[in-house]
Amino acid sequence: MGVNEKDKREKLALEMKKAAVESDSRFWGDIAKRIRKSKDSLVEVNIGKISRFAATDDTVVVPGVVLGSGRIEEPVKVAALYFSKSARSKIEEAGGKAITLEELMKENSKGTKVKIIG
Repeated sequence: MGVNEKDKREKLALEMKKAAVESDSRFWGDIAKRIRKSKDSLVEVNIGKISRFAATDDTVVVPGVVLGSGRIEEPVKVAALYFSKSARSKIEEAGGKAITLEELMKENSKGTKVKIIG
């Protein structure tokens, strides 16, 4: 992850802060703080953990990386900075969706009815 990735995360964090102010919601401001951390400090969450804490049709936010260890059987929408190929595949095979944080921000400007894992 080079300078471009850090710049990308910084730009996204600024967009999230703007969304937090516009929607009068602290959710996106909190996520912005979490993704501004150094690369080594970003959370890594396995889909097995998501499966333990999420129910069918939940929306889950991972302010970091989703990895493919474990299994998931419930259709869950997962938004994260990054997904491993195996994590994305397993989420989609279970009938869920793997989307970017930007996509979720457009869909859910207030960040309501979302579980943060990580």
